[in-house]
Amino acid sequence: MDLLKSFSAECEAMRNIRHRNLVKIVSSSSGLDFQGNEFRALIYEFMPNGSLEKWLHPTEEDQQKMFHRLNLLQRINVVIDVACALDYLHHHCHRQIAHCDLKPNNIFLTVI
Repeated sequence: MDLLKSFSAECEAMRNIRHRNLVKIVSSSSGLDFQGNEFRALIYEFMPNGSLEKWLHPTEEDQQKMFHRLNLLQRINVVIDVACALDYLHHHCHRQIAHCDLKPNNIFLTVI
């Protein structure tokens, strides 16, 4: 399957997903950049608290701005929310979906 078909299939699969712990997709885009390279992008709802990566491993700049360390209860709540979202994708979605890129950069936080 070529990359464009794979991207289209991903967009189609995610179009009807509705779960409180999954970020809504606003739109998708594909085309060529200014240098003629192909690009594909999913445009998600804005998450003001950023990704889990920034909370677990803040840069010096992030530490100076607003990021602090997550306490144990906050970390447990994040793990529970991620587990609930994966359970939904794997068992309760209209079509089972396997998330192939689960990492702190792909986990966005709404409320801390």
